[in-house]
Amino acid sequence: MMRFYHLAKNALFSLFAKRTIGVRALLIQDEKILLVKHTYQLGWYTIGGGVEPGETPYQALQRELKEEVGVSLLTPAQLFAVYYSNNEKRDDYIIFYICQALLQKASHSAEIAAQQWFDLDNLPQDISPATKKRIEEYLGTRAISEYW
Repeated sequence: MMRFYHLAKNALFSLFAKRTIGVRALLIQDEKILLVKHTYQLGWYTIGGGVEPGETPYQALQRELKEEVGVSLLTPAQLFAVYYSNNEKRDDYIIFYICQALLQKASHSAEIAAQQWFDLDNLPQDISPATKKRIEEYLGTRAISEYW
């Protein structure tokens, strides 16, 4: 059901939306990062989603963290980079944050099939290409790109 919803939403966005703004976060705690698997696509991803009308990107970040993985920030997230993607015939801007001090409570999201903390030096094989690039940029093993 969630897969159909996301396919329909993306089809509508490609028809009507010319520009979208999204947020993503790399959550780091004790040299581990939190990644999620969605119910509607394969692979491991950073947490995030779209900025809703009337919402600042930072408010969207806080909402997505709480909705998807039950995380509240204990200190402000650090802005890492802003990326551009021309995806599905629309301009996407992704604001990427680093979050290091957080509190996680049990949560359930219809969008999230699994969540797991991974060692930075032992990432899953089926990590999404963009997620892998963001981690490499954070670690300094890849130059920061302006493209997602």
